[in-house]
Amino acid sequence: MKRQISKADFSLVSTELEHYENDGLITAEQKNGILEIYEIKGGLNFIRVVVTIGAILVGLGILSFIASNWTGISHLGKLFIIFGVFGAVNLAGYLLSEHNPKTGRSFIYLGTLVYGAGIFLIGQMYNLGGDFPTAFLLWSLGVLPMAFQLKDKYLMLGANILFGVYLNGSFDQGFPYAAWVGVPLLYVAFNYFAKSRLLLFFANLTALSFILQITLHYEVKGLYVVLIFFVLGLLMYGVKHHLEFDIFQLQGNILLGITGVILTIPDLWGVLVGVQSTRLMSILFALAFVVLLFLLIRKGSLISLIFVCVTIFRYYTDTFAFLPKSLFFIVGGLLLLGFGYYFERMMKTPKGGTLV
Repeated sequence: MKRQISKADFSLVSTELEHYENDGLITAEQKNGILEIYEIKGGLNFIRVVVTIGAILVGLGILSFIASNWTGISHLGKLFIIFGVFGAVNLAGYLLSEHNPKTGRSFIYLGTLVYGAGIFLIGQMYNLGGDFPTAFLLWSLGVLPMAFQLKDKYLMLGANILFGVYLNGSFDQGFPYAAWVGVPLLYVAFNYFAKSRLLLFFANLTALSFILQITLHYEVKGLYVVLIFFVLGLLMYGVKHHLEFDIFQLQGNILLGITGVILTIPDLWGVLVGVQSTRLMSILFALAFVVLLFLLIRKGSLISLIFVCVTIFRYYTDTFAFLPKSLFFIVGGLLLLGFGYYFERMMKTPKGGTLV
């Protein structure tokens, strides 16, 4: 099985091999043999983007026309329109897929949009009621089989996003029990769809949303919720593994940065210490947090640098607002210049070398 790489990476490999061939390090046959190992991954295609947007606009136009004349159509007529449009666009997608795969796939995307609209329209017709998030769960469940059958990661991404809407919309609608099955399924999909990094990114977001729902369901205190996610951020950033570690590291860095800034708010610490000590606790945490960020910056984390600036700005607005703005901007600018100089030196230092 060929190794899939991006077009830019393939171009880089090809250029390097060409250089080796010109220097006599490898033969033309060896170069071609190595290039045969690789295959360019399919990325966003201009034609696919155009026809997909076109199909969505057509779908929105049809739905807008139906909605504007909805009250004057009988229930039977409404059902006929919904199922007729749904069947027609999917049939068109199937018929076009063989000779015009991109256009055919755009009609299938349109079919998923019509399917979701049908759920809401039928619910409105028969006053079925139910929770608003449940409609998104049903929509996601309808898209899921199509995504697996066609092995289309963008359909799977759509199903993931719809499931995420259900999950986050269940905030005041009861516990989202479907997530016990749905969240693990997202990671199964990651492996099924050639380990798509995009799917893994959104699967992690959905999993974190589910953890938040669990803490809310059991009425965990605000401080402990933020601490849980701060620790999760540390674990995602620091625990090394072979499951696209850089994705976990990126999300972990952002998560610990956001929760770290939140934990500098004194009022949060009231559940752990007395009112008189909350400000002291928040300052102690802030100092430890900034030290941690500096350690991460030393490892090359630009995201941590952003959160250092956010933390400084947070204390400026809360505590040091009486200082002249000019002084604040001068200090902030000097910090950024210093970090820029540090990163430039770090990038120039050869691997294995040390900064003097």
